[in-house]
Amino acid sequence: MALPSSGTISASMINTESATVSTTNAPLSGTSSTPQNGSLVKRYDTATPTPVNQVAPHAYSEFYGKSFTPPNVPCGGTLSAGSGTGYFEATVTSGSPTGAVVVYFYPVGVPDGVAYEFNGTTYNDLTSNTYGYAAGTGNNLNIVGDAGLSSCNASTLVSQSPKTLPTSVWNGSSFGLNGGSTSVVTTNVNLNGTSGTIYYTLVIPKPSSTPTTGTLKVVGPCSGTGWNVKVLCPATLPSFTTNGVNSTFQGSCCAAQDRTYYFARNATTSFTVDTNTLPQVGNFVFSDSNGAGVLPNGYYRITSNTAIYVQNGVVSSISTGCTGCLTEFYATSTTNKFAINVCGISVTLPLWHDGSGLIPLNGDSVYTSSAGTTLATWVGYRGFRDVSGSNSIGAAKSLSGVISNTTLC
Repeated sequence: MALPSSGTISASMINTESATVSTTNAPLSGTSSTPQNGSLVKRYDTATPTPVNQVAPHAYSEFYGKSFTPPNVPCGGTLSAGSGTGYFEATVTSGSPTGAVVVYFYPVGVPDGVAYEFNGTTYNDLTSNTYGYAAGTGNNLNIVGDAGLSSCNASTLVSQSPKTLPTSVWNGSSFGLNGGSTSVVTTNVNLNGTSGTIYYTLVIPKPSSTPTTGTLKVVGPCSGTGWNVKVLCPATLPSFTTNGVNSTFQGSCCAAQDRTYYFARNATTSFTVDTNTLPQVGNFVFSDSNGAGVLPNGYYRITSNTAIYVQNGVVSSISTGCTGCLTEFYATSTTNKFAINVCGISVTLPLWHDGSGLIPLNGDSVYTSSAGTTLATWVGYRGFRDVSGSNSIGAAKSLSGVISNTTLC
């Protein structure tokens, strides 16, 4: 909206355009030659299409045709609103540092929704310590909170979508109505449990120094609502050492721990950030320190005896009880009743054994995968070699999945 370009113009109209209660008592500019903070002239120092002249003398006519530009909110602070339905929007300055911008959202109880737009992309996937992953859809705000309110449950929100709600913008000290309205889709609903101190985490990757701002979007679709949000400044995510994704728990236990991945900590009461040094259930996990790429579904070992299971980029469970690991070796793809005929030829078939050496010996069990769930059996001899070679150096039988008749070539 914009102030009229001619005719009547008043302080109440200027207040309303600047998302301030119309009856707010504010001076035109103040008593000094420089407009004071909170004055009407100072509020419009970034107005469009041109700012209100900040040099005295001043007149109400200077506000003709002006549109209020909401001031940016610096990252690191907490914003809140309450008691009424509405759509709320604020531009958050994150500056030039790179890393992940982590947003913590507390819907208090009555359902509220959140999303963050940055560099043309809307981020709306959420997670929490209590309920884990809450999927965002499209560019919609992700609505979370108490599932037990009959007047604001999932079916009601979906059936009433989209909802036209009064728009509030950040005016420098609070969210205020700007006289407009916004149509909000309310079908992205992830309500859980009952009211309580459930804080949700949202991660926005910022791999470059620019852009330096993003847009925080919040919706309160139902009456009696209240919410709080904290947007952290960009920072490198904490790291952990693990393996490449593995489809089984035991496989991750035995896989090479040669990858560095990253996770985002969640928060609890009063936006107190957790202090865990390894990923825990409910944490987002990423392949990069900026939080741009979530890890694929599967197992990742995080200690000598435990591994996390990741689903949808979030730790969904932790397993314990790693057992002895198998050793990979390679065998010939074909067998022969004579050992000499499989010696010195190419080996391409990956197998695993439970012996103590690089190659299997008599009495060692042989398996078809690192998980050790299926024995490898064959009739006759296969040539074999450790993983560093390309041609067989020995031959053995495995009639029942146990090596016998080992001979070196």
